[in-house]
Amino acid sequence: MYCRTLYATFRRNFIIQLRAYPKDFFIGNVLTAIYTAVSAFFMYHLLFKGQMKDSFAGYAGTADYVSYVIIGNCMHLLMVRTLLNVSRSLITELREGTLESLMLAPFQRVQYFMGNMLQQTVTTLGEAAVMLLVCLPFGVRFSGFNGPAALIGMMLSLASYFSLSLILAAFMLYTRDTYISQNTLFAILFLICGVTFPVQYLPEPLQWLAQGIPVTLSLELIRNSTLGGMTAVAQMGSYIRIAAMSAVYCVVGFTLIKRVESAALEKIFG
Repeated sequence: MYCRTLYATFRRNFIIQLRAYPKDFFIGNVLTAIYTAVSAFFMYHLLFKGQMKDSFAGYAGTADYVSYVIIGNCMHLLMVRTLLNVSRSLITELREGTLESLMLAPFQRVQYFMGNMLQQTVTTLGEAAVMLLVCLPFGVRFSGFNGPAALIGMMLSLASYFSLSLILAAFMLYTRDTYISQNTLFAILFLICGVTFPVQYLPEPLQWLAQGIPVTLSLELIRNSTLGGMTAVAQMGSYIRIAAMSAVYCVVGFTLIKRVESAALEKIFG
């Protein structure tokens, strides 16, 4: 009974996903991620001649460039899809003419956004699993996999993506724009958060900016748990950091959303 809003949102979105977005959409998302991973394979063997600088291993914690990039792209796929689904939920309600009905209904905002997040997480994890299976022949190896640490890192990563999506949702609803804002943000995150290379190669100002975004720490946690073999105890400091950052982003996001909702309703009824 308490999670009624969450369940209803999850069920509605899942029905829409099955009916309005057929398997072609699923295949398209998987292929996009696979193309990036395969390009890393050919870059490593044809351009880099199978050799990396010692600085890469020092920064990345591994000399396995192919696995580093493929895992980064899997997490980037998860980040983009969950971030996009949650952040576009309110602007989609506005465009469909259901935002005012939603605001007048006694719904729980947290459950509403979590329902969107949960539905997209289930779908995207399937896409990521298919991507990893396809990439196995290209040399992806979980040489230092630590199950408990990877599970904790994944849960905290999803929480960080959820918190970041709330701020993006408020911005989208206020500007009534999705394409420019989302594509700009995703391009920035792909560039500075260490998806395909360690952030230490960036100029120092961009490194500081990257450290303030939870996506950077999320990628570090997953790679440390799957490639570096680090235990949960060894990463406790990073767990606390990403949890604190996610909490701050959540507070800011929900505060902005409440203010933007009022402005959006005034425009509708004004």
